[in-house]
Amino acid sequence: MKRSIEDTPIVFIGAGNLATNLAKALYHKGFRIVQVYSRTMESARTLAEKVEAEYTTDLQEISKDAKLYIVSLKDAALVDLLPQITEGKQSSLLVHTAGSIPVSIWEGYAERYGVFYPMQTFSKQRTVDFRQIPVFVESNSAEDTRTLKDIASVLSENVYEADSEQRKSLHLAAVFTCNFTNHMYALA
Repeated sequence: MKRSIEDTPIVFIGAGNLATNLAKALYHKGFRIVQVYSRTMESARTLAEKVEAEYTTDLQEISKDAKLYIVSLKDAALVDLLPQITEGKQSSLLVHTAGSIPVSIWEGYAERYGVFYPMQTFSKQRTVDFRQIPVFVESNSAEDTRTLKDIASVLSENVYEADSEQRKSLHLAAVFTCNFTNHMYALA
C-alpha cells in the first residue's frame, strides 16, 4: 500500500508568523505535524496546540524521527543554529523557508535539503488563503524537489521551482514592493 504524502511526519523549527501560518495550513490539509520548536515556551506551546503536536524549547530535544524538518527562523538564527538543527537528522529532508538564503547553506550539514518558500507577508493574527500564494521550491535532488512540489501543490495552485538566485531576486522584489507601498501609505 502506497503511503500518502500527508503521512510524512513533520517537525517545525520556528513558530513565528510564517511557521504558524504554514503549520496550520498543512495541518488543516491533513498533514501530521509531530513537533514544534521555538526559543520561547509560549510560542512553541501556542502553535503546537493548534496543530496537535508536541513542543520543545530545547534544540537537543527536537525529534530525530521526522521525515521532514521545516526550518522557519530569522535568517541570522538559521545560520547560527545550523549545526544544532541538523545534528542527528542528516538523512531526513531539511528545508528552510527563507527567500534570501541560498540552498547551499545546508551543504556539509545534511544529505537531503532544500527550500520551501511561500512568497507572502505573514501575520499570526491574519489567516491567509494559501491557494493564491506562490510557493517556490528547490532541492539538491530531483526526488526531494518532487516531494516538495507535491506538498506545496496540496496548499497552493501556484507552485514553481526556483533556484537560489531566482528566489533571491523574487524575494527582493516582493520586499521592496510591500515595504515601499506601506511606506508611501504611511507618508500619505
